[in-house]
Amino acid sequence: MLFIKKIFKHFKRKRIKGSCCVAIVDDSIPNPNPCGFRNYEFNLILDSMPNANIWTMSKTYPGSDAWFEHAYGQQYRLWKKNKKAYLLKVPQNKGRLYWLNTQKAYSFDLAYSIFLCTTYTLLPFYEKNNIPFVFVLYPGGGFGLNNASSDAMLKKVFQSPCFRGVVCTQPITCQYIIDKKFVTKDKILYQFGGYLQFLPNDVGKKICYPKDKPTLDICFVAYKYSPKGVDKGYDLFIKVAKKLVLKYDFIRFHVVGNFDANDIPIDSLESKIYFHGLLDAKQLQSFYSGMDICLSPNRPFKLFEGNFDGFPLGLDAMCFGVVLMLTDELKNNQGNYIDGEELIIIRPEEKDILSKIEPLIENISHLYKIGRNGAEKTFKILNPKNRANAIIKFLKQNLMEPK
Repeated sequence: MLFIKKIFKHFKRKRIKGSCCVAIVDDSIPNPNPCGFRNYEFNLILDSMPNANIWTMSKTYPGSDAWFEHAYGQQYRLWKKNKKAYLLKVPQNKGRLYWLNTQKAYSFDLAYSIFLCTTYTLLPFYEKNNIPFVFVLYPGGGFGLNNASSDAMLKKVFQSPCFRGVVCTQPITCQYIIDKKFVTKDKILYQFGGYLQFLPNDVGKKICYPKDKPTLDICFVAYKYSPKGVDKGYDLFIKVAKKLVLKYDFIRFHVVGNFDANDIPIDSLESKIYFHGLLDAKQLQSFYSGMDICLSPNRPFKLFEGNFDGFPLGLDAMCFGVVLMLTDELKNNQGNYIDGEELIIIRPEEKDILSKIEPLIENISHLYKIGRNGAEKTFKILNPKNRANAIIKFLKQNLMEPK
């Protein structure tokens, strides 16, 4: 009799918790300061799919193929605290946030997760519950080129009987997983670049130098994952800034992210550099309207073996007419942007950066022309609603496939 009651309770739980068709399974949302592409992407999906909800995975450790050992997800108490703070800023998602215990049984028609690390960690849960899934293979997140551990994780994920499809955002990613024979082209949705957090209506008046302000402002926007932020090129940003202040007294420098003055000595920059911390979308709107150049000298293969960033890194800045100067060491641009007219491609070297940034500083009208061109192209090829619609269509296609 007790056994029968346990079976009944098990299936009752599956039916209640599996009431939505699509489960967006994530390790970090909700968070107290919702910002960035992940929040924006999930909100677009929720807006268009009333049968989708966000499920935050419980603290779960990866399998033995992973080169990392730390857990992903949130304990219930933290999730509950984060949810309360999150809903103060995103109240429209009330009733669409759930906590998922990966040790228990659930039934979803389709799961959607992002990054290799999260998806690989969720794989035993997906397979145990026979849940079909689609995931986004963004750069980072445990994915590395010619990284034996990453390859082992990819192989497990792609060979899973629950795997249905993958979204790729970089040419090198698509080519890599095809060349390695991990997956066939028919299972790939290619969406170049990343999610913008902004639409043209979000862009206000551009504050220009010298007409509207006495300074020309150069920013660095990134999250610190490594000491001194070498993977994002923060050390190069500081080196370049120290050289520029010797020549141009009217330039100011700005850092957005979890960097501060203690990461790298800022002597000679103390009165001309500002640390803004992490900014949400509304704060970035105001911030970027007063910026002129965004310097993103990121380097591949620094954070872990085979690691690289997506291109264009810093795409939000271009929405506001900010000239984006960034690297493309892996040739992911492939003609999407015209170098020198819509953005500036640099090498992750101080000399090369200075040789390309100084002509912009000395020709302000040309600088703002590049900024306008970059904004126009960005909204044309990276429209977030078009991107979300393509992914939603992909999810719906995979919903119709039998388990």
